[in-house]
Amino acid sequence: MDDMVRAGKEGRTLPKAVMMMCTAAGWAAAFASLVGYPYIFGAAAIILGIRISKGGSRAGMPLVAASILLMAAGLIFSDMLRGYLENIIGI
Repeated sequence: MDDMVRAGKEGRTLPKAVMMMCTAAGWAAAFASLVGYPYIFGAAAIILGIRISKGGSRAGMPLVAASILLMAAGLIFSDMLRGYLENIIGI
C-alpha cells in the first residue's frame, strides 16, 4: 500500500508515479501561466491540483492556491515577463 494512493472512490487506487506526473505537470502549467496564456495554463493547473487532492495527496491544495496566484500575476505581468524572457534568451 506504500506505492499506491487512494483515488477518491472506494476500491480504486492510482499508482504513485501517476500522482507525481500530475503534480509535476500541474506545477509546470502554473509557472507557464506567468508567461503566456494564463487562462489556459492556469485552469489546467487548477484542474490537476483538484485531481491530485481528490486522489488523496496533500500536494493538491497548495498547487491550486499557487495556480490561482500565478494565474493572477500572469494576467497582470505577462507582457512584461515575456519581454524580459525574450531579452534574456535572445529570441
